[in-house]
Parts: sequence; C-alpha cells; structure tokens
Amino acid sequence: RVLLTYGMETMNKLLKLRVLIIGMKGIGIEAAKNLILAGPGSVTICDDEVVTFSDLGTNFFLSEQDIGKTTCAKASLSALKSLNPHVTVSLHTGNIT
Repeated sequence: RVLLTYGMETMNKLLKLRVLIIGMKGIGIEAAKNLILAGPGSVTICDDEVVTFSDLGTNFFLSEQDIGKTTCAKASLSALKSLNPHVTVSLHTGNIT
C-alpha cells in the first residue's frame, strides 16, 4: 500500500533513510511515530531524561509506572518498535557527538 502511495523511487529512498530523533516529548514522539509508520530503514531515538508526571501529557506511550524509573526513550522503545516490524528502531544513550 505504501509503495502505491509513494512510488518506487521514493520508497527506495525511504528504505535507505536513517533518522535520529532527539527528545521523546511532544513533537519528538509524534515525529517518531509517523516516521516509523512510513517505513524508513532505521530510526534511533534519544532522550535520557527520567520520566516525570508532566511527561505523561506529552508522550502517549508513557504510563504512571514509568515515572522516576526509566527514561522517556527507554519507556517508548517497545511501543515504537511494535508500530512497524520492517523498521529498525534503536535507542541511543549518552552524549551526541
């Protein structure tokens, strides 16, 4: 279905695309979701902030059980991976250099 929408040339470019998204709140999580559904080759997410109560309103993959226990990126990783099994979704921790 995606092939018919984008065309062969665009789909080939999309499959080669590697994306880094920094920040898993608001626009970051929405962009990650939409990109993964579109089907790039890989998406790497990065957000080392520990989940707080206020994050629950900005990231729909977070739950109260995540508060204070994990980072926004780690808590979102499995849900993002489940969106499209053909996309490699990975986690980057630490500094971006």
